[in-house]
Amino acid sequence: MQENRTEGPQMTDLYCPELEHDNCGIGAVVNLKGERSHKTVDDALTIVERLEHRAGKDAMGQTGDGVGILLQLPHDYFLKHITDIKLPEDGSFAVGMFFFSQDELKRNQAKKIFEMVLKKEGLHFLGWREVPTYDEVLSAQALECRPAIYQAFIEKPRRVEMGLPFDRKLYVVRRIFERPTVRLTCARCPAVPSSTKGCFW
Repeated sequence: MQENRTEGPQMTDLYCPELEHDNCGIGAVVNLKGERSHKTVDDALTIVERLEHRAGKDAMGQTGDGVGILLQLPHDYFLKHITDIKLPEDGSFAVGMFFFSQDELKRNQAKKIFEMVLKKEGLHFLGWREVPTYDEVLSAQALECRPAIYQAFIEKPRRVEMGLPFDRKLYVVRRIFERPTVRLTCARCPAVPSSTKGCFW
């Protein structure tokens, strides 16, 4: 008895069929020349909209489990919208994104701990930025548990190379910051992507 089988995808350009596997819903938009443009961000947001069916939702269909995009550090955007932090040249700093408690005292304690760890590890802290949010679209349930979202700006020391050496320094900071005794978690804080995030439990 002959089995009816269809051939799988073939090797074409950047696609490798041997690496194909299931995932929970992901899309990628890149500029092969490395040029930054708002169109790339718009295209990424279009992917997010079309993946809505892959996200978890509550019974009311008003609160989801979250989705986001990963992009390069938008240096020009930061220069335009941040006036109270003196930012160094492009490629000389990292941005960590943190989800803090709504409780101001707990939030300030967590921020202070992070700043102390940075100083101990020889990194210069530039400042905090509260990320603007559009709360009008959130459900009552989401608003009740919505974190206070902040970005931390960290300058790269001159003696440390950009890339992996700087990322290693930031990784050490993160691991110290999230020790069990402190009960803080920072998911990532690399020097290149800007959608890095941290969590305060």
